[in-house]
Amino acid sequence: MLPRGDVHNGNRNDIARGVFMDKRRIFILLLCATFMFCLFAGRLFWIQVLGAESYSAHDIDLVESSVLQREKAMTLDSGRGDFYDRDMRPLTGEQIYSLAVFPVRADSSDHERQMRRLAEILNVPEAEWISFVSGLKQPALWRPKNESVPYRLTERQIREMESLRLPGVKVLPYTLRYPDSYAARHLIGFISQDPERMREWYGSRLDSGVATLSSPIGASGLEKSFDAFLQGAGKTSISLFTDGRQTPLAGLDARVVRPSNPYYPLKVVTTLDLPIQRNIEALLQQLGMSQGSVVVLDAANGDVVSMASRPQYDPYHVHPERGDWENRALKAIAPGSVFKTVVAAASLEEGLASPQETFMCSGELGKYGLSCWKKDGHGAITFQEAFAVSCNVAFAQAAERLTAEQLQKYADRLGLARKVGWASSASAPGKVFQQFDGEEAGQLFASATPKQDGGVIAQTAIGQRDVRMTPLQAANLVVTLLNGGEAKRPRVVKEIRDRQGGLIMAFDEQELAADDERGISLSTSRTLVEWMKAVVAEGTGKELQRAKWLLAGKSGTAEMTINGQPRVNQWFIGFGPSDKPKYAVSVVVERVAPDSGNKALALFRGVMDILAAAS
Repeated sequence: MLPRGDVHNGNRNDIARGVFMDKRRIFILLLCATFMFCLFAGRLFWIQVLGAESYSAHDIDLVESSVLQREKAMTLDSGRGDFYDRDMRPLTGEQIYSLAVFPVRADSSDHERQMRRLAEILNVPEAEWISFVSGLKQPALWRPKNESVPYRLTERQIREMESLRLPGVKVLPYTLRYPDSYAARHLIGFISQDPERMREWYGSRLDSGVATLSSPIGASGLEKSFDAFLQGAGKTSISLFTDGRQTPLAGLDARVVRPSNPYYPLKVVTTLDLPIQRNIEALLQQLGMSQGSVVVLDAANGDVVSMASRPQYDPYHVHPERGDWENRALKAIAPGSVFKTVVAAASLEEGLASPQETFMCSGELGKYGLSCWKKDGHGAITFQEAFAVSCNVAFAQAAERLTAEQLQKYADRLGLARKVGWASSASAPGKVFQQFDGEEAGQLFASATPKQDGGVIAQTAIGQRDVRMTPLQAANLVVTLLNGGEAKRPRVVKEIRDRQGGLIMAFDEQELAADDERGISLSTSRTLVEWMKAVVAEGTGKELQRAKWLLAGKSGTAEMTINGQPRVNQWFIGFGPSDKPKYAVSVVVERVAPDSGNKALALFRGVMDILAAAS
């Protein structure tokens, strides 16, 4: 047996020689790897930095190619919430099928033949179609010249297009914010791009990337009032991936990207009745009304059933300076004899006149230069009769007994000269949330008017001079009388629901309380309701006796001069059916010639017949 020490020393020498050889090999390998890495890094640096503008035998611009190979995206749905009527019928957000065209490259005679065939299917001149396609820099939905919205494809067109299988041309569902039959467009309003307001209102959404400065934002109407609820969880878009030559990349093609939040977009549920709304708007068209409005309220609680305004406007092409997009139902204008309802209420409440008290009308009230519409006068007439036939002289005489402060007090109690739409201060400290965008308060007296002057009081009593009232206030005045003198706050949105139908927020009914007292007495309100029935039975509203329902109300004509020409606002406010009221209605036909006949009566009757048919 050999000594252990001899074996140990021999192995140590062999091991030492082996380690030296391994280190040498490792050094050589590291040297080679370092050289290759430096060569690769240098080449990579040249490609990415120095030679990025022109690389490879194909002379491809890598900076440009990196952009071209990004997704070419197009928005199909902004993700914005929609409006619904009281029975969950959609008012906005109609889905159509349209043709999406991507700027892709396809060099073949067959492709050109198919593109010509596509023009035939679209029924568009070939030159116009080729010009559209060749001029594309970004994806776009096809729309003919002078059209504001994407083209709506028919089922036949869809079948024929899909059979072509053209690259870069796809039939896609698209959400049209405002359908062709867009109803209540003045009330709902329109959206626009407003980067400054987006930055001010939704900074956090911009920071998170959910919204951009070009994202739609409410510009008027309920679109503006409820914009915070309507902002969604993100848009739905389609992306097409192409290479540097704008050829679709195999395996990627088109991809739809949509937000994953199951609760968005939210649903804004209004109090509107869509069929009634459409029928009333068709009536306005039929009657050829150029300017005015209609307001229909639920007689029980003041909910807005319908609200229509004229002139009409295109939500895709809004001209702010024209003002046609403004909701005339919320604009304060001279009410004429409709205001006599307030004078009657104040006189009865203060005990300064009685229904059977007699006034003398000779056709003129000389000391104020005020005349009655009946030139020869009404002679001896009771206060109740004066309301039915709308005698100016009798009401001017009654108003002489009232002070300006008393007139203002009862106007307040009846919901005039103040905003009456649903409002809440609970949305944010120091801020009032109002459902109706652009609602005006109206007035009785201008700031510089000598309120105690007899002539001013007389003119105010017949709804002239400085008096301004909105059609919404006028319809709500009727609701107040039908509810025993308690004024309501009309609402037009009753709740917000999530995408699955879950309740997010409810807007409860509200009463409109005056600063000192609430409303007027039950006896006075009942008296005025009966007086309104007499207006149709024996007064200025006799024409309404031919309506489907028994009706009641009050007429009004306000005189004015526009560009040197005499014009009038024709009003009628009332309710129906008169024996069991369901609806309170105000109609106004604005700025018509004095000798054009009473258009307001025809409009009021038509609206009431629509409501009768729907009941």
